[in-house]
Amino acid sequence: MALLAIVGPALADGAQIALPSPPPEEPELRLPRAGPHLQLLGAVSLGRGLRLNNPYRLATPLGDDAESLSLTATYLDLSASVSTGSPSGLAYGGAMHLSVAMDGIPQSVASPSFLCSLRLPPYFLVMGRLGLPIVLEPDANLGYELGVGAIYWLRAGVGLTTEVIGSLFYGAATQERAATTIPIVSVQAGLAIGYEVLP
Repeated sequence: MALLAIVGPALADGAQIALPSPPPEEPELRLPRAGPHLQLLGAVSLGRGLRLNNPYRLATPLGDDAESLSLTATYLDLSASVSTGSPSGLAYGGAMHLSVAMDGIPQSVASPSFLCSLRLPPYFLVMGRLGLPIVLEPDANLGYELGVGAIYWLRAGVGLTTEVIGSLFYGAATQERAATTIPIVSVQAGLAIGYEVLP
């Protein structure tokens, strides 16, 4: 009652009581949406393969007879790939390779592939791919392909690349066999160029 007796006359005289104001509202924090990490790679390589079966007596045999192991023609391989994932870890995507024989009869193979890559800081990128090589010439054919490779980055965006590839093709019948298989192991090396789109 004593407090009312003091406040009452003050209010009657037009005085105002200062009430504590509510705390100011904090502005909503909006973070920019991060985009995907993209890794673009291109490479040009030279390679050569080893046929583990030579049913058609192809050139450059390594053994004593025409059916021995034989070498393929030296070939030029052009590739391009795009992948997404962790900038410092595992990424996955797609790749396209085009291989063209540098000597002998005209031969070309296009190989679309599923690609996985793993960055090993600071200088290495290791890769594995699974593809379906399509023989464009001299005779259309389809096979299977598994490749394992690596890039050593000399500087940002430029590196040396190497890859070991195992391929399997099916061929036409011969006098000895109703169906033929031609496994090939190839090794290629060249120059790689990379570009990254960071999130």
